[in-house]
Amino acid sequence: MKFELKKNCLAQVVAIALCGSFVTAAQAAPTVISGFGTTSATIDDAGYFSSAGPLGLNFNGREFVNLGTWASNWSLNANGVSVAVADQVVGNNPLATTAFGVGGSISVVTNLGGGGGGWGLVETVSIPASGHVAVGIQLTNNTGANATGVQWGVGVDPDQGVPVGLGFGTTNVIGALGNNAAVTATSLDGWSLTLHNTTSASAFAIAPYIDPFSCCSPVNPAAMLAAAQAVGNYGFADSSINLAYDLGAIANGHSVSFGYEYIMAVPEPETYAMLLAGLGLIGFSARRRVAV
Repeated sequence: MKFELKKNCLAQVVAIALCGSFVTAAQAAPTVISGFGTTSATIDDAGYFSSAGPLGLNFNGREFVNLGTWASNWSLNANGVSVAVADQVVGNNPLATTAFGVGGSISVVTNLGGGGGGWGLVETVSIPASGHVAVGIQLTNNTGANATGVQWGVGVDPDQGVPVGLGFGTTNVIGALGNNAAVTATSLDGWSLTLHNTTSASAFAIAPYIDPFSCCSPVNPAAMLAAAQAVGNYGFADSSINLAYDLGAIANGHSVSFGYEYIMAVPEPETYAMLLAGLGLIGFSARRRVAV
């Protein structure tokens, strides 16, 4: 089942405070963080990679998500229904949240305990190492009642082949399940983006997911968990990569914390040389066929 919505040696940190309001907030300028001279991310108020700036997610000069129908999103379910879907394609901000950073410190604006209840979420985005963008989530139930069936989903559409003329497709592989859950998308020239879980506690189940239907639409975390995709290669396509978390029950006034990380990597020099040679042979073969 799918939603109907569409597609410096120290790490700098930006904190996104998500309060329990269900109206759309006015958007401030997206916040850019960078580190190690190689890695940068632009975060919108809603907590996804921004499409407003040139560097949605960038490593060594290569853009990974802010291309074509740029897609970055997260989803929250509780009590068997959707609570919120934040979708970069739509450009919405369902929990009226704000993102900002101050130097190398964490800055948080939140209202986790007050104002009529709702779901409170503090999202912290950092660059702990070159090519790594880490996300920490603290989810708090302020609804006034215990919640069951709490689920979280996060997804992006990797398009790192576009800047070098290799298109939107990637080879998509689920590398591990459970606490080691990881899903990787690799472009034709070997640049890869991996989305993987970084916490062993809090979740009853963690499911990596490659969307076989769309590059750019948020996927219901319930559908990802039910699909139970296995470890393996899911082929070459313009697909999103995702993680879903089954967080179980969260009592009123209680919180749960978990996290995930985006890891960008370039191919080893010898691998890169072989990839370029292979692409050259393909081009030469195509030209010969046309000439004949």
